[in-house]
This record gives sequence, C-alpha cells and structure tokens, in this order.
Amino acid sequence: VSLVDGHGRLFDPPSRSTAWRVGFDTPKDYNDVEGFCGGFDRQWLVNSGRCGVCGDPYDEVIKPHEAPGGIFATGTIVRNYIQGQIISVTIQITATHRGFYEFKLCPNNNPQKDPTQDCFEKYPLNFVDGTGFTTTKFSLENLSAAIYQIQIQLPSEVTCSQCVIQWTYVTGNRWGVCPDETSRLGCGPQESFRACSDVAISPIGG
Repeated sequence: VSLVDGHGRLFDPPSRSTAWRVGFDTPKDYNDVEGFCGGFDRQWLVNSGRCGVCGDPYDEVIKPHEAPGGIFATGTIVRNYIQGQIISVTIQITATHRGFYEFKLCPNNNPQKDPTQDCFEKYPLNFVDGTGFTTTKFSLENLSAAIYQIQIQLPSEVTCSQCVIQWTYVTGNRWGVCPDETSRLGCGPQESFRACSDVAISPIGG
C-alpha cells in the first residue's frame, strides 16, 4: 500500500503539462500534478529507482512528456531569459511529503528530441536566498502544502534557443535505512516527481 498521495506542479516557468493552465495553446494535461515516475512501485520495483527525465515512467516506450512522440512535448518556449539571470520559480505543492526539490538545466536546442539525464546533471541550478548562501536543494521538511515562490540562478555560460529546465521533487515520508544503518523517516527509496519546462536563454546584450 502506497503511503504517498502527494501532488505538485511547476507553475513558473510553466511545465509542459501545466502551460495550458496559464494561457499557452498546448495540450491539456488534467493530471499535471501526477508526474511521479509511474508511482513508487513502478519506479523502484520495476525500474530500479529510475524515472523519465520529465516524470514519465522510465520503461514507457513513448513518454507523454518527452520528445519524440510525447503529446505534451510540443517544444513551446514558455519563458525567455538572459544568461546568468536570477529567475523566479513558482511551485504548487498540494500535499507536502517532506523531502526536497531541485532544479537542473540542459541546453538542448532540439525540440524534436529530448536529452538524457546526463545533460541535466551537468547544470544543477542554485537557489538564491539573498544571504549569499547557495544550495541546489530546497528542503520541504517544515513546510506545508502551499504555493512557493523562490529564486534560482541560471548558468552564466549557457545560452540556448531551447533549454529544458527540469524540476525534481524527492519526497521524504517513507521509512527506510539510512547510510549510517539506522532507520528513519526519509531514508531509503522515496517517491519522486518531475516536470520539464522549455525556455530560451539569450546572451547578455544579445
């Protein structure tokens, strides 16, 4: 029995599954809070913890939120940014389950074919809190279900006609074994959510 009925969506930059809610002429994904890699059992028991880059089950042949073939992967550019810009992101968590979320970016430049996770791993995005402290993970340990507005910084060296911003939310409300071999809430395999947004990043002054 799953312990998780968590839900979340990426509102800004609007994800491929949510863009229709903010005025873009893109296919309507009424389940846009459910990019949870097929659910805990499918992610961990079938796919060894792996997930599609945009939240679809890893073993799905045609992934709805990925190109080629995905109905929601239209390549629609939802935001235009400047290299190195600090941008505001808005996330709606409708049922918080502890854990953390993070953002990564891939300069893809090909709406017809999405990148692999390796590209995203090269560009983790830092959260900016105004104190000078930076981190790539935003903790949800003490936060409730709500709409969160935070800031992240784009890489100073990246420009692109189509970059994919990937949001990942790793929940933390399952009991598991920790690295120090103790057992605690939030340790071990957890359910994950993902969403992708297509953006463009222009050079400074360009």
